[in-house]
Amino acid sequence: MRDDRWTRIEAGWLMDGSGAPPIRDAALLIQGRHIVEMGPAASVHRPGGLVTELLHPAATLLPGLVDPHFHAGYNGHVGMTQLEWPATLEYAAVCAGANAARSLSHGYTGVLDVGCRGQIAVATRDAIDRGVIPGPTMRASGQILASVGGPLDLWPPSFHVDPATRLAVTVTGVDEIVSVIRRQRGTGVDNIKVMVTASTVQATERGSSIAFTDDELRAATRAAHDNGLSAAAHAEGPEGVTAAVMAGFDTIQHASFVDDRTLDILEAHPRSTLVFTLGVYRSIIDRGPSVGYPEPARAHVIARWPEMLAGVLRAYDRGVPFAVGSDCGGAVHPHGLYAQEIVVLVRECGIPVEHAVRAATSTAAIAAGLDGAGRLQPGALADLVLVNGDLSVDPEHLLSRTQIERVLKSGVQVGGTSNDRPV
Repeated sequence: MRDDRWTRIEAGWLMDGSGAPPIRDAALLIQGRHIVEMGPAASVHRPGGLVTELLHPAATLLPGLVDPHFHAGYNGHVGMTQLEWPATLEYAAVCAGANAARSLSHGYTGVLDVGCRGQIAVATRDAIDRGVIPGPTMRASGQILASVGGPLDLWPPSFHVDPATRLAVTVTGVDEIVSVIRRQRGTGVDNIKVMVTASTVQATERGSSIAFTDDELRAATRAAHDNGLSAAAHAEGPEGVTAAVMAGFDTIQHASFVDDRTLDILEAHPRSTLVFTLGVYRSIIDRGPSVGYPEPARAHVIARWPEMLAGVLRAYDRGVPFAVGSDCGGAVHPHGLYAQEIVVLVRECGIPVEHAVRAATSTAAIAAGLDGAGRLQPGALADLVLVNGDLSVDPEHLLSRTQIERVLKSGVQVGGTSNDRPV
């Protein structure tokens, strides 16, 4: 049935997600679920009949934000083992529903979950799609594929943890990798995640930084793509990022310390998109002592923070498209701090706000595999957020739910502090 509801929004500033400079005194016209027209307010017509007018002259209008590094089931852990004990799988599932609603309330209308215990992300996605709980449009991963003895093989052999409750499934060899990916496809995932390297805070002093062979990595991406899935790699350091790009991963998550040689290779393999996650490391530096974060790991992040910023700026200065993802959910970087990525890009990298927003909208939508999301343009779904103030002056407003005026998903208000809603 055709939806003929009209909604016209006027805002003090509009960023369309493309990286173009903001439009001052702008308007956007929605019919039903889709955007029809946008531009300077004087140029956007008023259709005849009943039109809901939303006037926000002191707010910035931008596309619904997209988080391509989301963990629905993360909630308050310090260290990875706390994800699996003492928290139960059932507790993590309840937290996932709350986290989905929280992300939506912060203006995130799309996410890519990149790893969960059990099948929590699939269940959360399905509950959102069926209207059981509020949440963003979600693409789901299952358990992270990790190497035996690698960075997510957390427990010694004397500990017997139910494999179904683990964050990761440990694999070795091509056959096991392919078998796990096929099983995950059968459970309904959209994406597979592979732990190609350790994390910045898990610095290794011996052996290769890459946890899988080239053959294993290529087998993972081939099996994912053959089964209609996307493939995400946790990869840090030039060697790990290069290996992930060469293996054909769609997203390179974290991508810390990327160098010029790796960027050369990336430009020759445009299928892969970098997803930087600066915010979580900024939180480790700032909030670590208050939550009991291990000081040696924090000191390691502090020492390498300039290199992280330099890698992002290297990609930006070369014009390499990149997205930003939050990795929220730990005690040091809880759900709700999703937009810290944008703030760090602006405040510490000196990147213009409209380009930082692009990394969290249109490029993030590409990374998340959400076709048509992340842009304000005619024909696109009316996923958008109105934030109080001029974001080019106050990008920090994106961190506060009280500054989020409205969140629309497919033309319907689903969050925000304004009480009058489109009808």
